[in-house]
Amino acid sequence: MRIGRKTLAALLAALVLTMAACHSENKNLIGDGTSSDAVSSNETSSAEEQAQNHGNFSFTTTDMNGDKVSFENYRSAKVIMFNMWEPWCGPCRSELPDLQKLYKKYKSEGLMIVGVYSNTDGLKDIVKENKIKYPMIKSCAAFDRFQTGYVPTTVFMDGNGNVLSDEPYVGSKSYQEWESIILSYMK
Repeated sequence: MRIGRKTLAALLAALVLTMAACHSENKNLIGDGTSSDAVSSNETSSAEEQAQNHGNFSFTTTDMNGDKVSFENYRSAKVIMFNMWEPWCGPCRSELPDLQKLYKKYKSEGLMIVGVYSNTDGLKDIVKENKIKYPMIKSCAAFDRFQTGYVPTTVFMDGNGNVLSDEPYVGSKSYQEWESIILSYMK
């Protein structure tokens, strides 16, 4: 049996995505398990939803210490990277040290990285082990529209709540890949 190029390419793409992201079947977690495709910020069904994608993004939730936080806490940032991850996800955990390095390097230039999680099992230990200094917040309904069924999923916004990327980034990335993406939004 001979495998065609398109079939081989599709299999390879699926393998890469599987290795770089974790699928979630639990609707209480960040990924709802309904789609393997990235959710486009342009795919909206009403004027109200369209407005949500371009400014007016807001939320109120708690950080990992139980303190109340909202989007207002991050408005002064030039670029906000919301990295939706879970403690049980290997690729999510493996990119944490690189995200911390990027946060440290570019925070003074206006980058804010915010980790967004649902599952708290082992969360504080992982954050401590990786010496993460950027904020970690509990997911809430405002982040539901970015669900892809996979973690990590990352969305970039400006301080006004405008979504900067056409689609969320699905899967973990290397330091160099994230740095290139971040710098493209920092211009």
